[in-house]
Amino acid sequence: MEGDAIERLVDAWCAHDAERAFLPVDRDIVEATRSIRALVVEEAVGGGRDFLNACARLGRMIAERGGSPTLMAATSEGLVAALGTAGGFDPRDVRVAIAEGFAAARLEIARNEALAAWDPPHCIVRVGNDTIAVAAGFPDDDHDALERWSAKVAQAALSSGARSAFVTGRAPAARAAIDALTLVGVEIVDERGKQGPAEKTSWLPWRKNKPK
Repeated sequence: MEGDAIERLVDAWCAHDAERAFLPVDRDIVEATRSIRALVVEEAVGGGRDFLNACARLGRMIAERGGSPTLMAATSEGLVAALGTAGGFDPRDVRVAIAEGFAAARLEIARNEALAAWDPPHCIVRVGNDTIAVAAGFPDDDHDALERWSAKVAQAALSSGARSAFVTGRAPAARAAIDALTLVGVEIVDERGKQGPAEKTSWLPWRKNKPK
């Protein structure tokens, strides 16, 4: 199919979706996704192997840009309406691919927001002139995620001028925070203000703990 024909199909598809936009941003997203829509149409009419992958990418883009579920659903119906019999595909496959891409992106966004809620300064409270308390509630036990989070905690402690810290919370996150803080010279203290015991397990790959 020639470029002009593809462009006309994309125009019809975009017009369909814009009429059904639910959020103000939905109309902007329709226009911002014209390039990926053109790819979807080209793959559909050409019987390309990447058709469903392109649909999933479109679904992801709608979610990443803050589009509504209404726009996601309208996008599926709009493609089917615009192509009619020109595309040799099952409309159900289109709906599933776009919905899966949309859902996957929304889950990633929610997860990232949940993790960011534990980043400094949210997890740090100053409890003295040179002492801070760290709430180690970071909910992910992934080694790399803990390493990134604990590095932020250590950097925030240094920036605040803290010399000592209380650390409480989930065991994996607490261990990671203690390791990172100890590495940069911040003393770990218990609730009585005394230095706490050294941790046996290091969550930082460049540190090797020696057995006691």
